[in-house]
Amino acid sequence: MSMPTLLVVGASGAAATRVLERARADEGWRVIGLSRRRPADGGDWIEADLTDGDGLAQALAARPDITHIVYASRAPHGETGVEDVAANTAMLRNLLDAAEATLPHFAHLHMIHGGKWYGLHLGPFRTPAREDDPRHMPPNFYYNQQDLVVARQAGKAWSWSASRPNFVLDIAPGRARNIVSTLGAYAAICRELGVPFDFPGKAGAWHVLHEVTDAALLAQGVLWMLREPRCANRAFNMTNGDAFRWCDLWAFLADRFGVPPGRPRPLSMRALMADKAPVWERIQARHGLALPLGQVASWDFADFFLNMDYDVLCSMTAARSAGFTGFVDSWAMFDRQIEGYRSARVLPPT
Repeated sequence: MSMPTLLVVGASGAAATRVLERARADEGWRVIGLSRRRPADGGDWIEADLTDGDGLAQALAARPDITHIVYASRAPHGETGVEDVAANTAMLRNLLDAAEATLPHFAHLHMIHGGKWYGLHLGPFRTPAREDDPRHMPPNFYYNQQDLVVARQAGKAWSWSASRPNFVLDIAPGRARNIVSTLGAYAAICRELGVPFDFPGKAGAWHVLHEVTDAALLAQGVLWMLREPRCANRAFNMTNGDAFRWCDLWAFLADRFGVPPGRPRPLSMRALMADKAPVWERIQARHGLALPLGQVASWDFADFFLNMDYDVLCSMTAARSAGFTGFVDSWAMFDRQIEGYRSARVLPPT
C-alpha cells in the first residue's frame, strides 16, 4: 500500500491524544481514531467498544486499509495501584482477534504501557530500570498483555512494540489526573488562603529522584517505534531523559505559581482539600476560570505521586542505542505547561 493507515485505539485518552495529533500532522500517515464515543472534532473516527468483540470486528472490517495500531486503552481504575487484569487483557484480545480477522494489511501493534511495569506503584524497585529487568510478583496487566501479544505474534507477519512512559504530562484541560494542573490548583488555593505552598508528601519523597514524560515526546517516540525496524518485537522506556528532586523543583514551581514555597509537611491531600471547593469557586469567579475544581485537580493522584519515597527512574539506553534522539528538559516543560493551563483559563495568573 502506498501510505500506511494508523488506528489509534483509546484516542481520546491521556496517553494517545498527542499521538493522534502528531500522526495527523505527519504526511506519511492516514490516521483514524477509535473510542466508544466520537469527540466533536474527532475527524476520521471509529466508534466501538473494546469489550464487544463482535461489534469491534464489524467496525474494523469497514476499514481494511488499517496497517498499524497504537493501543492506549485501559479499563476503569482508581489510584490503588493494582488494575483489572482480566478486563485489560480481554479488551486487547478482542482487538487482536478483530485485527487478525478483518485487516488484510495489518503490520504492527504498538502498546503504550508505563512505569508500573517495574512496580513503582508497589514500592522501591531497581533503578534506573531497564526493559529486561525481572518482573515483580503479579498481578500486573501489562505482563498479561505483552505475553498475549508475544504468543499471538509468533510465526506471524505482523510485529509489535511497546513504550513505557512514566507519569505522562500534558496540557489537557478537563483531565484532572495531571501533575501540573493538580499542583497549580493546590498552589492557587494556598495563595488565596494566605498560606505557604507546603510539600504535602512523605519526608523521604522530598529528596529522591523522579522523572516524567512529556506527552509530545511520547508521541514522537511511538511514531519512531512504528517506523524503526530495530524496534520490532521489543519494549522501550520513553521518558524525558532527565530527573529532578522535589526539594529542588518545589521552589521553582512556587515561584511560577506566585506563592511562597513552604516546607515538607506530610499530609493527605484528599483529606486536606475535601472542603476547598468554595475557595476554588472564589478564585474561579475572580479570574474567569473555565473549570470546576473536580476537573482541574485529582487529590487521590496527588497523594500517589507525592508520596513515592524512593527513586523513580528508568534507563533510556535501549532507545538511544536503537537511534531515538528525542529528549525534553523537564523544568522547561513544567514552565511551559503552567503557561498553557493559564492560557486555557484553567489556572489563574500570578
